[in-house]
Amino acid sequence: MREVNGMERGIYFDGWYRDEHCYHPSLPMRRTQMVEDLVDYEATLLVWSALGGGVVSLPYLEEEAYGEVPSRLRMYGYMNDREFIRECDKHGIKVFGVVFEVQGWEFPAEISEDETKLLGLNIMRGEGQKVTYGLREFSQDKYPKLFPKTFRDYFPDGLVNSDGEQVTDLWEECAARKMDGTAVHAAWVEVVGHEQQCYQMCRNNPVWRAYLKKIIEIQIDAGVHGVHLDECELPITAIGYGGCFCKDCMKQFNVYLTDRQRKGDLPAALQEMDLESFHYGDYLKACGAEFPGKASETPFFTQYFQFQMKIMTGYFKELTDYVREYGRSKGRDVLVSGNFFHVMHQYMPLQPEVDIIATEMRNTLYRQAYWYRYANGFANGKPMTVVENPYGGIVPELLENLRAGRMAEQFQLMLLEAATYGCNLSVPYGGWMGNTIRDAFYAPKEPTMAVQKFLKRNEHLISDVSGAEIVVNYSYPSYYYRENDAVENDPGQATMLSSTVNKGVVMPFWDIIKEMSKQHVPFDVLISSDGELFQDTFNLESLSKYKCLVLPDNEKMTSEQLAVVLGFLDGGGRVVVYGRLADEMGDPELARIILAHPGTVHCGKEEKLLGFVGSIRDVLPDRKFQIEVEGRPDIGLHPHRLADGRTAVHLVNYQFHREQDRVIPIESVTFRMRADRPIEGLALHTLDGRELDAECRNEDGYLTVTIPSMPLYVLVECLTERGEGTGACKSNCTCRCGHSSDSKGRRCQSD
Repeated sequence: MREVNGMERGIYFDGWYRDEHCYHPSLPMRRTQMVEDLVDYEATLLVWSALGGGVVSLPYLEEEAYGEVPSRLRMYGYMNDREFIRECDKHGIKVFGVVFEVQGWEFPAEISEDETKLLGLNIMRGEGQKVTYGLREFSQDKYPKLFPKTFRDYFPDGLVNSDGEQVTDLWEECAARKMDGTAVHAAWVEVVGHEQQCYQMCRNNPVWRAYLKKIIEIQIDAGVHGVHLDECELPITAIGYGGCFCKDCMKQFNVYLTDRQRKGDLPAALQEMDLESFHYGDYLKACGAEFPGKASETPFFTQYFQFQMKIMTGYFKELTDYVREYGRSKGRDVLVSGNFFHVMHQYMPLQPEVDIIATEMRNTLYRQAYWYRYANGFANGKPMTVVENPYGGIVPELLENLRAGRMAEQFQLMLLEAATYGCNLSVPYGGWMGNTIRDAFYAPKEPTMAVQKFLKRNEHLISDVSGAEIVVNYSYPSYYYRENDAVENDPGQATMLSSTVNKGVVMPFWDIIKEMSKQHVPFDVLISSDGELFQDTFNLESLSKYKCLVLPDNEKMTSEQLAVVLGFLDGGGRVVVYGRLADEMGDPELARIILAHPGTVHCGKEEKLLGFVGSIRDVLPDRKFQIEVEGRPDIGLHPHRLADGRTAVHLVNYQFHREQDRVIPIESVTFRMRADRPIEGLALHTLDGRELDAECRNEDGYLTVTIPSMPLYVLVECLTERGEGTGACKSNCTCRCGHSSDSKGRRCQSD
């Protein structure tokens, strides 16, 4: 079993200004006050935090790193990014340089008449001569006197594209393209109403990869602790915008198809086609097909998407390997992170290549316990920090309320819900608010400090390892295209919610884990692959700690995975199958053996979810869930497995009352937990340090705990021998055995 570690306390550290647009890609200058705030927030990790300007130009990036800070700004503690990184290092805070991989920028600019000074960039004042500045001008050395270095200083021999031509316009050369050849814009970062332009760049172009490597070198030379590869799935991002049909994608798609044609592994229409001159974009235009459209209705989309998944995985690994190799050449181990957005299928092959996972989520909601459990399973033991996304969720409304002095406890609840379910929700520090809202997302300081210091103080009682007895399988091949079809006309994305976006798409995985969360049933998530694109950990070793495996409508499983399921059953495990099992892919004989096994319960699609969750209970010891909550209180609950093998149960109170602007205490919360070792006492920890008169009893291998007047958050630490634990109990437990409490927590004996 892997070593149990605590979780990072991440900060979403864009640092953009209040009451101003969030202008990508360059982040505002850093100040010493920011570092003081980070120390107050007990920060361990900063994402989207430094040195983003390489996608404007390399000399602009070097100015971010090393630029001279005027005396007037020194008065207020301003620093360049290299100095900021050093200040954070003094406090053990890891700073990640951000590589905006998909973004290629051109800005309106104003320069002096002798073209030696930049008088304006992005925001114009009507000074000097108006021009544009960005990747195009840099790659053409159009204004060689603006910065100390020129393009040829970085690339003495220039850059050569896949046609063997010298690149004369980096911006146009590397852009993702639509079927008609026009560039695909990164519309989500272009501030509406401004002249700035951002093309989506294609990493399948070797010129762009060479340029990204130079950005990485500059960031590592400036001292970053890690490199954060933003938009790490490109050019799959471009698919939702009608791309990518650039020359390099079309060339490499042909190579991919030719290889599969040679193996006889293509649909009949492609198998018989002369692929030498085949151009996928021209073919779709000739067919009158829309792109992207629906995956199931677009000719050869399956093959195209599989190609992009495979090749983007290889090129992502090329960059992550380069980060580590270049770091080692400088005598340092440099970490790698990536923006895994909604941690869905296009990111699964990339997960093994990073040290730390950052995710924006698709939607940020006030409560999303089941998604945190999925994200925890996706991370599979790697540190993760989740950042808030301004689109498609509650962030704009929350920001408005926080600025008005309301909903501070609601924000605390969000941070603590993530911790409850084994994830870290980052603290926003000038977080991105999209391309229309003129503001940045800052957390209220005192309430946020209270949570962060609580998490720091109790980090030994917080784990990303669950004590759950049930594991739910997310089958990549079974949900691959269902997720695509769930969001109509957006096949490059996925829903991450239950099947409510498109009612015609059935996705029991999401519905089942959502219902389990509602019923307070602890569970883990284990991802399985198609056996080709990436290596999974769906094996007997991973399953050995569970009593029950749930397979939710897995119509596609490899024969190896089915053999693992059978081995789990033969070893005494229980399997609950919902809907299909390997109907479309896998060994049908093995599937029949599994379904007929005495340890298997099979529920048809007509089974309602409430009843299905009951079917899971029926296969567990004593027909009881590991933790059962009395009644249906509006709480979240999850057990954490600690480094010493003990268990801590985390509970969060969802009863935020908007009119009263606070979380309303719940009169009484009682839960009963199966104990895998003798529990001799409890220590209860609350956010505000208040004492709780909890009652507990320990009988027949089960611990029953009653918490009166449950506040916003309670952490229940189980003590397995007298005196074991934190030694800082805040509870006054009243046990049926009649022992009095002491500073080590209540000793609780069986009746």
